Amino acid sequence: METIYGGLSGIEMSNAEFDFGNGIIIRKTYAHLTAPFIMAFKPPGKYKFHDGPWKPAKGGVSFDISAEIEVPFLEKFNDDFDQTELLWTVVSLLRIVQYAYISVPAISNISFNKVLTSEVDPVITPNEIKQRIFGPPNNENQSVKEDHLLWVKSSFERTLTLIKTNPNFYSAFKAFDSTAEIGKVSSSLVTLWGAIEQLFSPNTGELKYRVSANLAAFLSARGTERLKLFKEISKLYNDRSTAAHTAKDVHHSPLVATWVHLRNALIKIIQDGKVPSQDDLERLIFEE
Repeated sequence: METIYGGLSGIEMSNAEFDFGNGIIIRKTYAHLTAPFIMAFKPPGKYKFHDGPWKPAKGGVSFDISAEIEVPFLEKFNDDFDQTELLWTVVSLLRIVQYAYISVPAISNISFNKVLTSEVDPVITPNEIKQRIFGPPNNENQSVKEDHLLWVKSSFERTLTLIKTNPNFYSAFKAFDSTAEIGKVSSSLVTLWGAIEQLFSPNTGELKYRVSANLAAFLSARGTERLKLFKEISKLYNDRSTAAHTAKDVHHSPLVATWVHLRNALIKIIQDGKVPSQDDLERLIFEE
């Protein structure tokens, strides 16, 4: 199996490279990837090619790739995760710790630093091409801080274990990541709340109160701040109900606020190395 290279857009590297361990490395690079549109006007023929005439069209897509993540074939993870899943995990951890706006628009079989001098043409696979609801401050790429890279490194294998052993965590982590892409706000909000319900309502019934109380207790110490957070989450659950049960779309603000609360919960789960059980949540609520 050959090494893959995920091209990152939206961040800069302060140093030349950083080693996450297991041979997974993020490094500085630069490549402008562009894909103009060309139109054909006949169905594919005998050899599956579209015969001419062809005509170029205005439009297309383009990305500035400013960093790459190298992921070799790793035997120790291969039974459970392929290379693209390992790449996604690293990038999702970068998003959750600080850089929600980064994307991986392309994956290459050759380092982007070596494409220009390579004797063979790279195989470029489109990956994440949708825009995200977040953007970098002042629309300028931000340099990745070393303490954030160290957090990703220390969290990587713990996150893989959670993904492997807890389906609720895996689906919540996927929902968190996918709903940051630009789409229909109401459906994204329902998806986020579905993830929160899986994590914080092991038993059904009185979902609004149970989920709001459990999540507030998980994120905040006992006291006025927990009560304030409980009321805020309860209000957001009402927005979720509007999105789920009416034809109305909702504003971005409930989506972003819900996304932030799920993000904070996922970070704590990753740091704890476990999803809280119902007993854990009840102790947080009722014990001093």
